[in-house]
Amino acid sequence: MTMLSQDLARERIPVTVPDELAARVRALRRARREAQTRASRVRRVLLAPTARVAYRD
Repeated sequence: MTMLSQDLARERIPVTVPDELAARVRALRRARREAQTRASRVRRVLLAPTARVAYRD
């Protein structure tokens, strides 16, 4: 698990990088973070306990 300060450190982009490249890097990082969030939510739903349903004939 990473700490918030570690995530912020990774977000820093050197000043010498062209603006377009920096924007693409930020977009890729955001996409990766969103994908991880989605995967986490899916895992939580799939692993959640389900209620037993009693079937009657």
